[in-house]
Amino acid sequence: MKTGKTLAKLPKNYRMLLLAKRAELSSSLRTKLETLSATGGAALEDMAPVFSDQFTALRINRLDYLQLKLVEAALARIDSEEYGLCTDCGSAIPSSRLDAIPWAARCIACQELFSSDNDSGFPDDSAQLEEMSA
Repeated sequence: MKTGKTLAKLPKNYRMLLLAKRAELSSSLRTKLETLSATGGAALEDMAPVFSDQFTALRINRLDYLQLKLVEAALARIDSEEYGLCTDCGSAIPSSRLDAIPWAARCIACQELFSSDNDSGFPDDSAQLEEMSA
């Protein structure tokens, strides 16, 4: 693989960006736990808004967790000197893509193939998350 040459071309701020994003997501996950644990002492018929808020918080929490996993995987690729290389084809990921999505694991062409392969009625959350990020 083209590890040394590719990493030398990458700005060193990607690690800082990823660490900041990891801290932001970790903080967000902790904050949402408060929403999930707050049920209050209301009557059952008055709980609909609370349940709705909890459902929304759970869904956002799941997306944040999946994004955190993508960020941690990118940090692991930095440590293994594979950051900036597409995990599918091995070619360099354009710096403009990494500037926009520092945790991107695929080049644009492979991401488009991945997204079209997962374009079912029920996309999995990681594919949905990468599509949202792209």
